[in-house]
Amino acid sequence: MRRRDVKKIIAYYFGIPEMREELAVEREELEEEYNGLHGTSCDGVPHGSIPGNPTEALAIRVMSRNVRNKLEEISVCDHVLVMDQEHICGCLDTLKGEYKRLILARYRDRYSWARIAAINGIPDRTARWRHDKAVDRLGRP
Repeated sequence: MRRRDVKKIIAYYFGIPEMREELAVEREELEEEYNGLHGTSCDGVPHGSIPGNPTEALAIRVMSRNVRNKLEEISVCDHVLVMDQEHICGCLDTLKGEYKRLILARYRDRYSWARIAAINGIPDRTARWRHDKAVDRLGRP
């Protein structure tokens, strides 16, 4: 696999938590709309604050926005993200400690090359070379 592709995959991996948070917010908004009738009376029948038949209005709104399918799509996307995260994490775990630290510092912590070099006590050029070597190892089949 080419270095460019491996770098994209690593960046994707560290972006997964943020993507999952966005999906959770979207899911919550859709579920709130789906369960939009708040409050029940003692007879157990939902009552809304709008005049007319709130249950029918909610059903029409939910169907027209295709909420159920969107919720299913969100669940599938979240599952794919979790599976991708586990697979990429397994690949990262195969790296030796030094190489893994470089990858984490560069992509997770977003450190500059100068800072990575200073932390590891090596020249900037060596940090870049070891990073490239780590990326090459990740890209092997």
